[in-house]
Amino acid sequence: MDINAIFDPDNAVWSFLLKLYYLAFAGLLWIVCSLPIITIGCATSALYSYCFAVLEGREAYILRTYFSAFRRTFKQSTLGFLLMAALAAFLTFDAYFFLQFAPSLFFVALGLFLIVLLFSTQFFALTAIMHTSFSKLVHITFIMTFKHAATSLTVLLCFFLFLTLLYFFPITILFSAGPLCMLASLFLRSLYQREQIWDASIFITKV
Repeated sequence: MDINAIFDPDNAVWSFLLKLYYLAFAGLLWIVCSLPIITIGCATSALYSYCFAVLEGREAYILRTYFSAFRRTFKQSTLGFLLMAALAAFLTFDAYFFLQFAPSLFFVALGLFLIVLLFSTQFFALTAIMHTSFSKLVHITFIMTFKHAATSLTVLLCFFLFLTLLYFFPITILFSAGPLCMLASLFLRSLYQREQIWDASIFITKV
């Protein structure tokens, strides 16, 4: 067996493992950049941006791709995250209150909480691929979330899978975020291409 062929960058297996490594590294960047909490939104959009760039074959500079998207999406993603976090906290309090004193309204609060979660599955990904105003971004996200509820639910399942892995195998936090985001990105990219809102030019890395 030719040892050089094994480590040839054009080797399919080696190329796959290398991409997996870079995805794991991008996931670590997401974890580090999410530590201030308020930056979870832009860190997530940046991770989506990197995963989308991989799908476009334009991920040559992982740090540059990630942090360029981090800066580009910072304002909108952070504002969106803070609003969603505040709304989620409010609905969580409501759900607890209703569970104690008005059980019938508990499911209303729970349903609204689920809507916020579904909204988040599309918002940060759309922020990664769109240059538009915050209000228009929110409007498009609402449309995409409910028009394509199946895709939104699939992405949400990827998120719950990430949480499940962390619960049972905490060590997976070191390498699971990136690959699971890539899994979600596969579904979202296909959706955005069908809806003709996919702009591949945004993933061109400037040298």
